[in-house]
Amino acid sequence: MKGYRKIWTNTVPRLNKIMASPPEKPIGSIARAAEIGRILMRHGAKNLAGALGFIPSSNNVIDPREFRPAAVVAFLRDIGPVGIKLGQLLATRSDLFTEHWITAFSTLHDQVSPVRFADIEPVLASSWGEDWRNDFAQFDEKPLASASIAQTYSAELRDGSKVIVKVRRPGTAARMEADVRLLVRLAEIAEARSPDIARYRPVEFLRTFGRNLAWEMDLAAESRACERIGAYLDTIGVRTPAIHWELTGLRVNVQERLYGRPASSLGSPSGDPRVAAFAKSYANAVLRMIILNGEFHGDPHPGNVFLIGEQDVGFIDFGSVGTLTKARRDEIVRLVLAIAGEKTSDVANVLLAWAGEPKVDRDALAVDLDQLIGEFRGTVLSGIEFSQIFSRVFDLLRDYRLVLPPDLAILLRTLLTAEGFVRSLAPDYNIAEETRPIMTELLAERFSLGSARSGLKKLRGQLLGLSASLPDILATANSIAKSGYVPVQLDPLSIEQLAGLRNERQSLKGPLAAALIVASALLVDQSWLLAGGALVIAGVVLIRKS
Repeated sequence: MKGYRKIWTNTVPRLNKIMASPPEKPIGSIARAAEIGRILMRHGAKNLAGALGFIPSSNNVIDPREFRPAAVVAFLRDIGPVGIKLGQLLATRSDLFTEHWITAFSTLHDQVSPVRFADIEPVLASSWGEDWRNDFAQFDEKPLASASIAQTYSAELRDGSKVIVKVRRPGTAARMEADVRLLVRLAEIAEARSPDIARYRPVEFLRTFGRNLAWEMDLAAESRACERIGAYLDTIGVRTPAIHWELTGLRVNVQERLYGRPASSLGSPSGDPRVAAFAKSYANAVLRMIILNGEFHGDPHPGNVFLIGEQDVGFIDFGSVGTLTKARRDEIVRLVLAIAGEKTSDVANVLLAWAGEPKVDRDALAVDLDQLIGEFRGTVLSGIEFSQIFSRVFDLLRDYRLVLPPDLAILLRTLLTAEGFVRSLAPDYNIAEETRPIMTELLAERFSLGSARSGLKKLRGQLLGLSASLPDILATANSIAKSGYVPVQLDPLSIEQLAGLRNERQSLKGPLAAALIVASALLVDQSWLLAGGALVIAGVVLIRKS
């Protein structure tokens, strides 16, 4: 598998043809805005349409209480692919919406009628050239699947390789980009006119949604993610498709066809130990991607997972990818340790930092968190479900109007998807219990000798830099001790500028010195040299005569 992947990765892509694919023509916003305004009015949102400026109205106030789940879902469905994908994402945000909203959003499915092959073929020709069929021994023009962004086809290369060809639907990118721009603009208006809506930061949410959508429309980016994550999954025996880079670009990708049973066809628990083993291997792969790798499949639902052979796992479709930086994973570790240690104030600090430090009653939040932790205190780990914990945490987040960052929202969606699927096949499986050894590995990694060496190496670099300057620093300190004066060098231009500003800035001397002293205290853990410099400058500010 590794050798096969390497052969194709090292093949020189046909860049002249792939990169020459013309961009889709942009769509203007005026006509689309008018169409969306009509959709709003059709679903009884006349007041909202007026407040957003679609129709003349004296009402500029947006009242969130006017929103009804059924009407919002109908509105999103009528918008088209962007609305459907947005609704699917909102269905995962239990930190924002109550159960009846989540249920309504969950009715939105990304299933569309396929585009005719006569409309798809020009995309292939512009990507590969008019003679594109020469690369294939067989190409089935009937799509295997059709979604709002792309369609997939079965094919066979000249060398006998069985492949899946994924083609972006023509006109999709321009339409989606226009709709996202318009939705962001509407969110800006809504934030300005409704403090309640602004608290949930819809502009930030929609911009992140737009970036993720742009990623999903870039089929080459999906292929790169498949290879990166696949390289990690290969180390734990999980399969992902090899990419045929000589045929892959922005609008088309070609990947190895994995043969096996789709996990969606496994149905309810059968008592088959092989199915239970497969379910546990799948969950282990998801957890390790998240906790140890930091980049993970963002939508591991059963349609994107295969049972290969007896119990091997295979993942396809890396259009949705989640990423957790090392700093974010460290925060999660701190949160887990704080919960385990029942340090409610530390838990509150992490949650509030994630929410952007909003103004809330911290003491009340700490009390509620203590009560939440108390509900699970003394419970055997195997008796706790992630979904149960998340449900209670989400209730608390909604009560305090705390919004999770988008990367954590994807993380929670992935965990809940994995837990729900695994429990459908192996009801006795407990994802929380299985997480424990993986978290132990992460903690061991964080506190390992290698990690300590890395920290010592950083400290050694700072000490070397300090030692290089140490003779000058000691000489300067000795001079100050003997004379009582601090030597300062300023260029003439700086002196003239300071003299001109002297009168009007006199009142800033005290605060400036205080700020420098605080900066020195903050810098001492990072660089002794910088901290000392800040402290010396603070002394100059205070000693210098008025």
